[in-house]
Amino acid sequence: MSPAVKTVAVLGAVAATLAGSQFVLRAQGKDGAASLQSAKPGTRFTFEVIESFDAKYDGDTPGHIGRGGNLGEVRPNVALGDAVFRGNDPIGTITNVAWSRVQGSLAVEFDPRPNTRIAVGDIAWIDLNPMPDRPQAK
Repeated sequence: MSPAVKTVAVLGAVAATLAGSQFVLRAQGKDGAASLQSAKPGTRFTFEVIESFDAKYDGDTPGHIGRGGNLGEVRPNVALGDAVFRGNDPIGTITNVAWSRVQGSLAVEFDPRPNTRIAVGDIAWIDLNPMPDRPQAK
């Protein structure tokens, strides 16, 4: 390969790299994170209960873990103490939540309401951006 062809090939690779980095920078916000829109209030995130436990540590209470995906390009606004629902009934309160941005999923750990039967395989949901007047589980 002649020096001129090598030079053109290198310049082409450099131009492609620069163009790609400009695309990535435009997709990111000021803080460098991908810009995602917050979920609209009332957006349901449905998940399946995949684990139930009596207590993990001394003095702990029973709890459940659920996982679900398909968040897409939505930023959740979920906090400890937010309600977990089955149908329209509150069945528990979030005690731990983990967001996997890469997989577009949430893992939700919650304590059940007293005398509420929750089974592995149950379908539950949380509001991805609860409004202040939304009833919370007690």
